[in-house]
Amino acid sequence: MEPQGVSEFVTEAVGPPGLFGVFEDDGETGYLYLYEPGGRELFNHLHIYDRSPSLPVQEQDVRVVWSNELTKCGVLIWGKMRGIINLATGQEGRVWLESRNTPGIGDAEWLKGFPI
Repeated sequence: MEPQGVSEFVTEAVGPPGLFGVFEDDGETGYLYLYEPGGRELFNHLHIYDRSPSLPVQEQDVRVVWSNELTKCGVLIWGKMRGIINLATGQEGRVWLESRNTPGIGDAEWLKGFPI
């Protein structure tokens, strides 16, 4: 039986041709990753959190977003940017999520191009 308040879910957003941004919560951890369905390849994963009683993330709290140029993929949790994978530079950035009050990514350069 699954502990109360814990859920497992996957949410995704279509990116550049042949690529999806995916967020997965497996009941223990939350990851943002890029996925190529045709090649069944997973790459550029970013660990965002470990689930705990103080971190009741649900599917409706999470949104995967792409920058306007489709060069960066990010995950919004509770309306704040928590992780970004930059395809153009290969850089990854995150703010380790410990509670609902954990600040999101605030750097304007990282957030540039996102519709938030």
